Amino acid sequence: MNVDRGAAFLDAQRERAKRRMSPVVMLSEAQLPPSQEWFVKGLLQRRDLALVYGPSGCGKTFLIADLLARIAAGSSWRGRRTAGALAVYVAAEAGASSVKRFIAVRENVLGEAREQGVLLAILTRGANLLDALDVDALLEQLQQLSRDLGAPICVVCFDTLSRSMPGGDENGEGMTALIGVADRIRDELGAAVIFVHHSGKDPSRGARGHGSLYAAADLVVAVSEGAAVVEKLRDGVSGERFAFRLEPVVLGEDSDGDPITTCIIVHQEDEAPSRRRAEPILSGVAKVGLQALREAIADHGEPLPETSTIPRGACGVTLEQWRERFRLRYGVEADSGKRDADAVRKALQRSREALLKAGAIGISSPYVWLA
Repeated sequence: MNVDRGAAFLDAQRERAKRRMSPVVMLSEAQLPPSQEWFVKGLLQRRDLALVYGPSGCGKTFLIADLLARIAAGSSWRGRRTAGALAVYVAAEAGASSVKRFIAVRENVLGEAREQGVLLAILTRGANLLDALDVDALLEQLQQLSRDLGAPICVVCFDTLSRSMPGGDENGEGMTALIGVADRIRDELGAAVIFVHHSGKDPSRGARGHGSLYAAADLVVAVSEGAAVVEKLRDGVSGERFAFRLEPVVLGEDSDGDPITTCIIVHQEDEAPSRRRAEPILSGVAKVGLQALREAIADHGEPLPETSTIPRGACGVTLEQWRERFRLRYGVEADSGKRDADAVRKALQRSREALLKAGAIGISSPYVWLA
């Protein structure tokens, strides 16, 4: 019996090896491939691997929500045709709380397109893509979802990459294994795969982790405050810049009567380079303060009441929420020792003064917002 099982195992391995053998095309017989199947014309097509990255709080998840909802509804994105096909968003980081971002797009952006149905499924629990059993279960769930809805899956998006490979090494074998899983998903579903990822400590140096992911990607989009830039487009021209702003919206009220809020993407025409305001040169502690504020707004931001000192449309947080996030960002030294509370308080004060001087934030007690 054991011999029979061993022989069956070897036969299965040989069959898998045969399937992995590359097809051969002779140049003398080569022909142009059939028309490409675009999910977003000129950007994202079937079986692409895409990377969308940026610092925390830059708006990349809101951008992804806007993009996926438009693909699923067949609504144009930045003037580009979309597929109107089944898209899947795996909320590995935000879980069920991410659903309201998609509701905001449905209610405020899609218009009549939503009446025809929006083929977008949100999985509110992530999978460990470095665990073979988790990957098998995920693929089985996706295939069943496709059968139930009677539509092939066109895009699977994992947000974020790091929460989709818990404990994995982003700088080594873990990233290589992750690319292999993306290949398997693309092969078995015929879908494009999108990873939402963070930039490193220095955003100018690109996405965090090993460069193999960038090399394998067909599309790479870098998101910063107010813009998404195409850094890489296989068989295309990179450099296109999509300007946007985040606009707070109210979805309803919770059980206490407080507003349920989130943000949507409002697409904008890019300003001419000569008209763009130069980015202020900030000190190290000011950069920490600005990043902490962006993260606090991403998690807790609400539309602020318009007053003589608070501009219309401002989305912000309380000063205490900013302080708490700053303590998390600045309160631990490089050697993992905790900084003195008084040192943290003084650092926040220096950051606050520098950011106000640079015009990067606005403050009207008890609120703070990005200027």
